[in-house]
Amino acid sequence: MDAGTYTLDATDWPLGNDSWLMGIQAHISHDDGSEGATVFGPRNYGPKPLKTGTLQCNIFVNTTGEVDKTFTPRLYKID
Repeated sequence: MDAGTYTLDATDWPLGNDSWLMGIQAHISHDDGSEGATVFGPRNYGPKPLKTGTLQCNIFVNTTGEVDKTFTPRLYKID
């Protein structure tokens, strides 16, 4: 991804956008070799200025039983 300011959102947050029971966690590996970091996660979905790099997103479920929801994460570049 290119450098810029990004925010992460999703359709139909099943348990709200600040739950550690289900959500998105994203980590960036910078192209310049500097240390990467977890940049998006519950209670912290943006907006964030990010360097050029590779973004890896994981949808996590920290609960037992079935989760019968459609969950579509979206990354938006603000500038």
